[in-house]
Amino acid sequence: MTGPLARLRTAARLTLATAGVAVLALAGAAAVVTTPAQAAGPRPNFQMPVPCGETWRMATYYGHDDYDIDLTFTGGASNGRPILASASGTVSFAGWGSGGGWHVIIEHGGGWRTLYLHMIETPMVAAGQGVSTGQQLGRVGSTGNSTGPHLHYEQVRDGVKTESYFNGVPSGITSDGSPSTGPLYISGPTSPARNMTSQNCSQAANRQVYESGSHSGWQMLPVNSITGSATAAMVMGTNKLLYTVNNGLVYEASSDTGWRNLWTGISGVSNNALAVINVGGVKYIYTVVGGWVHEASSANGWKNLNTGISGVSPDALAAINHNGVKIIYTVVGGLVHEAASNNGWRNLWTGISGVSNNALAVISMDGVKYIYTVVGGWVHEANSINGWRNLNSGISGVSPDALAAISFNGVKIIYTVVGGMVHEAASNNGWRNLNSNVRGTAVSATTVTGVKVLYTV
Repeated sequence: MTGPLARLRTAARLTLATAGVAVLALAGAAAVVTTPAQAAGPRPNFQMPVPCGETWRMATYYGHDDYDIDLTFTGGASNGRPILASASGTVSFAGWGSGGGWHVIIEHGGGWRTLYLHMIETPMVAAGQGVSTGQQLGRVGSTGNSTGPHLHYEQVRDGVKTESYFNGVPSGITSDGSPSTGPLYISGPTSPARNMTSQNCSQAANRQVYESGSHSGWQMLPVNSITGSATAAMVMGTNKLLYTVNNGLVYEASSDTGWRNLWTGISGVSNNALAVINVGGVKYIYTVVGGWVHEASSANGWKNLNTGISGVSPDALAAINHNGVKIIYTVVGGLVHEAASNNGWRNLWTGISGVSNNALAVISMDGVKYIYTVVGGWVHEANSINGWRNLNSGISGVSPDALAAISFNGVKIIYTVVGGMVHEAASNNGWRNLNSNVRGTAVSATTVTGVKVLYTV
């Protein structure tokens, strides 16, 4: 976003207004009145808004507004390249603005918001739609107040722009060097440009699915040529059933057919949320479609029906069979909710808050329901007999995007990802988190004939 000072001020006012910041015109300049603090929740694990492995130049310039970032591709032309969601959330705006051109705003919950400006054409998403980390929003362009193809990007906390972090690393783009533009209002220096490589890899990308078993020292074996972005597994008898999401389509494969991967007919679902359960010999699949939880079963030909549960994260979903009742767990703006088939799927807040929108696991053991979440890199456990009091397990440094749990011979076991490696912790060893040496960025787990089985991508 470049041009004369008057144009900069106009663009600044548009961007600030769309970010939820009040703007007053005083003596021809923009005066900013920030909204009151709203106690923002934990910072989402924002990723760069560009495809995995690509290196982009991040820069700003005098009068650009502090913390605003212009991204240009270092490997060639920027025009037309994909723009991806930095984190999961709900689209609050997708359309045209005179300064930002075609642009998108995403609400991530907990007071966090991201903006993506100057798209080449109408965005690929719509207001009210739930999006996943890595989901394409549009393509880079130069619409609105722009003199060349680039992506103008912002992270906003409680209505106020803040320094952008990508994969937990600060961008380094802070001051625009101008005392007339905020929110810092300081004179020089302007933050120097720097290059960064995108790690926006784990959520939306389809990858080879591997199976690892505790009986073989967790040896990783590819499951035929099955690929996906999310997995779920269960066992019926001695038959292992693997479910995957590949480009919004749900597939089923079973060990007794040599892992022949068959499309269930379910389509249009989030790439990052999937849960399965067995109730009375009927298989149930749960997915998220545009922020709504859907249920399909083997008894209805996998017809995907809306449960009425809405506004949920497209990246976190869990389900259990608890005493014959189907129960679904979701995350809504950092709050864990529970809905049951015997109460008409009324989605009730458990009281658990401040959790990652991208990781959730549940088990039912000895009549007790256990919920596992990630809070600031720490795994927490809550259960139905302690009023869902969310207690720190002591397991730390884990990815906020991966979590699984199983009950194994009366022991609660949690699987997490630390530095790209799956770790296992058990309730009978004080939750000591041990490296399994299984690689992966997402994990699901099940058990069969005394063996713990992991599926990773």
